[in-house]
Amino acid sequence: MLRATRANRDIRDNRDNRKILTLFLTSYLLPLTFYFLPLTSYLLPLPLSAQQIQLKGVVTVQNSKTYTGKTQFVKNAEVEHVSANNVKTKDVTGDDGKFLLNIKGAAPNTQTQITVTPFGDFSDFVVVNEKEIKDITLGRITPVSVYICKKGELEQRQADMVGINMKKLEERLEKDKKRLQMELEQLKANNDYLNARFSEIKDSLAIISNSIDIAFERIKEYAKIMVLENLDEREENYVRAYNCFSRGDFDSVPYYLPDHELELKYQKIKLLQKETQKKKELVEKLTESIRTEEEYSQNSLNELLKNWVLLARTYNMKNDYEKTMFYYEKVFEADSLNVELIIEYADYLQKIRYYNKAETFYLKCLEIISNLVKHDTKAYLPSEALVLNNLGLLYWSINDHEKALQNLERVLFIRRELAAENPKLYRKDVAWTLNHIAILLQETRQFDEALVLYEETLEFFREFAAEDSSINNVTAIASILINLGTYHADIEEFPTAVKECEEALDIYNKLNLDEPKFVSNKALVLNNLGAFYLYVGEFEKAIEALNESLTIRKKLAADNPKVYLPDVVQTLANLGFFYSELQENEKAFETLGAAISLIRELITDTPNDFFYYMALCLFQVADLHFGENDYSKSLEEYNEGMIYLRKLVAHAPEVYSHIIPEIIKKMIFLHIEIKEYSTAIQYLMEIVQPPYESSGKTITKILENFEELEKAGVISEESMKNLEIIREMLKK
Repeated sequence: MLRATRANRDIRDNRDNRKILTLFLTSYLLPLTFYFLPLTSYLLPLPLSAQQIQLKGVVTVQNSKTYTGKTQFVKNAEVEHVSANNVKTKDVTGDDGKFLLNIKGAAPNTQTQITVTPFGDFSDFVVVNEKEIKDITLGRITPVSVYICKKGELEQRQADMVGINMKKLEERLEKDKKRLQMELEQLKANNDYLNARFSEIKDSLAIISNSIDIAFERIKEYAKIMVLENLDEREENYVRAYNCFSRGDFDSVPYYLPDHELELKYQKIKLLQKETQKKKELVEKLTESIRTEEEYSQNSLNELLKNWVLLARTYNMKNDYEKTMFYYEKVFEADSLNVELIIEYADYLQKIRYYNKAETFYLKCLEIISNLVKHDTKAYLPSEALVLNNLGLLYWSINDHEKALQNLERVLFIRRELAAENPKLYRKDVAWTLNHIAILLQETRQFDEALVLYEETLEFFREFAAEDSSINNVTAIASILINLGTYHADIEEFPTAVKECEEALDIYNKLNLDEPKFVSNKALVLNNLGAFYLYVGEFEKAIEALNESLTIRKKLAADNPKVYLPDVVQTLANLGFFYSELQENEKAFETLGAAISLIRELITDTPNDFFYYMALCLFQVADLHFGENDYSKSLEEYNEGMIYLRKLVAHAPEVYSHIIPEIIKKMIFLHIEIKEYSTAIQYLMEIVQPPYESSGKTITKILENFEELEKAGVISEESMKNLEIIREMLKK
């Protein structure tokens, strides 16, 4: 028996090697609510940690412009910021000494710090204003100024400043002391001890003696602070006054910093501050107004989105595809970053088989989510898993099994992680993902691995239903039983397949649900049961199940043709194959013809399920015409069917290539019948070579037919040579 693993469809030879029985066991049942993500909010908030705040700055050598006339910029200095949650941001200064940090993980108007490490020519330098760079307000407009000097230079300048000032002070005090002592000696000489001035001089001399130690501590403290100044950032008069102070010329300091100029500057600053405060208040009012307008516009947009979404869902319920898509497109146009709505629209497109467009929206959604996951992994992983899951199912639908498996394996990894932390919430997701992977393994004929996953999934859902006998849990059991039925049919264990599908049907009959998704699944069970009953010889049950399935599917397709017409095709095809098996050719031609007509309406240029349906229906009709000796029609139908089948093989060889040899065997018999022996031998040559390498009883019988024809002398010399080559191949 030849098995087509796509949705568990079978082709088998009957005893006269002419008839092909193909059954569409449609299909692995996917979870009933798994595609749809409930709409809980219209905007996914961007986490705070995703914000970036720029911090600009420059690193220079302290006082370089003041003393050399040119600012010395520091290059190759490493500037680093570490946020509270240990997010590191680094930059290295260029030739102009500038750096730019895009700080993550911090909020505006908060205090933070940076570290600056000089390298290269400045490796023996240290940061002078260390205190300032440890208290930086994020969001500041002015660049951060960092200045450095050689190690030990600050201490040396401080010592020099203290030494010069102490020397100058001591010289000045000594002069004052001598002057006072001379005045005191004069009073003593005049015996004028009662003079008030005598007491004043005595007090002044005492103060001078005691002031040296106090002055030393004060000068040392001032020097420690003043050497940290970067004079390159100060006004010219301040620099001059600073230099006067640093060399002990205290009398000159007021000259460069006159009171009237400072007072005038102060008044200007007060006026500027007043004007700035007014502007700030105005900005705050404007900002509040802008925020109000922004919130209003966003709320209005949300309301509009709700209206469009409601219209899209309404027209979806009415099966008006054009208007449904129109309103979803309007939603996407207005809010292209809304993950929930993108998933909803992509899911809709997938259900109506607009696979390319659905893929585009899923990939767009993944792009949005991947950016969010970087900043808040746990919050967005469930959404990522959902989109990857739906994308995997989409690839499964278009027979791209490699991409489907890649996506679903990633989904399983994510969901196992989530279930480890929250089993109650995510165990079902793990179970459904196992089911999907099992389907892929079955379709690629990895039967043992598929069975393990199916049984694990069924055990999961039986446990869930025992804890909570809700409709979703109970129907999930039916879903897995249907898939197990297709599995056991695939390995030709039809009694087991019948038992599993009868249990699934019993579940749907007891629940008696009228929602389309449940009714559709009941029709699916009946379709598969019809095929299985045929294999176990229960023909009355088979025709009854198939007719009931067809009735249900036609009713569903009348309301929603894009979704349910393909199901009608499948059941019509199965009925056609059933009548063929019973040799009721008139009914077989009628039902298969109806299936082919429907397929011609639905088929596109891209290889998909309809290619498979078309190929097998054409092969079955070809087989019927062959049986009635209408070889011309039979050949025409076989050739057209092979066009579709070969396109499928090119698209998904692991799924469809094993069908090719079985069909070609039939075509060989047909070409022998119409005496096109060379064509028959060419076909035989094709299937005995790689990748098919066919052998067995049918090939032996074909060769026996050719031996008789050789004896009859009706085969050309070239064809006979080809037959010898074929025989040698088979011997090897």
